Amino acid sequence: MEDPRYHIRIDDPEKVGKYVLLPGDRGRVKRIAKYLENAEVVGDNREYFTMTGYLNGEKVSVMSTGMGAPCMSIGVEELKTLGVHTYIRIGTTGAMQPNLKLGDSIIPTAAIRGDGTMDYYLPKSFPAVGHFDVISALKEAAKIVGNPHHLGVVLSTDSYYGRFFNSKKAAEEVDLFVRAHTLAVEMEVSALYVLGNVHNLRTGAILTVREELGEDGAYVKQAGEEYEKGLEKSIQIAIKAIELLIEKDKGNA
Repeated sequence: MEDPRYHIRIDDPEKVGKYVLLPGDRGRVKRIAKYLENAEVVGDNREYFTMTGYLNGEKVSVMSTGMGAPCMSIGVEELKTLGVHTYIRIGTTGAMQPNLKLGDSIIPTAAIRGDGTMDYYLPKSFPAVGHFDVISALKEAAKIVGNPHHLGVVLSTDSYYGRFFNSKKAAEEVDLFVRAHTLAVEMEVSALYVLGNVHNLRTGAILTVREELGEDGAYVKQAGEEYEKGLEKSIQIAIKAIELLIEKDKGNA
């Protein structure tokens, strides 16, 4: 029988919390885990680097997922077998609207399914929508922490460089989504949200704007100090959202 945790390499359910924060970059795991008490490494294989600590007396984990829907789906599927019920992606994104500034936080309510991974689960007609409780907690947390934030639809794509090869098609598609007020583009939210519905899990995400648009629609600012400050705020928002969910869950117990 195939090992149900072959990729994340975590055998014991006690090693992870029921609440997990999911950055893409394994280099951000420690940056997030510093907000947890007594955080320690519990898994390290491929793109999946995992640390677990405590938040308000509840066990919480941070696990990197790498880039793209395939890696996200593998990570979530394997965490699910350990009893994880709440997932928040902490990621970065490129703005698709000129009013979004470097370091702003985006809380995706839903995602356009530009990935191919979830097509193996369900047709495109099935929407990728976040869990209301998690989205609400992130919205409340953003107000508490205090960072410019936006709620709306994002585009999840599988291809980072494809737009340069088939630029005409990419431009037409992007223009359509921009006119429909799509906020930003990234690579994992659609997979996380569809899996949340498939497996009855609570999912949400918070993204930090890493590329800012100019008036001509081209990126004029990338990364830098404003982005780093915003990313730290987004991390704090995710942590606060988990605290709010833990408090709510204890109240409903």
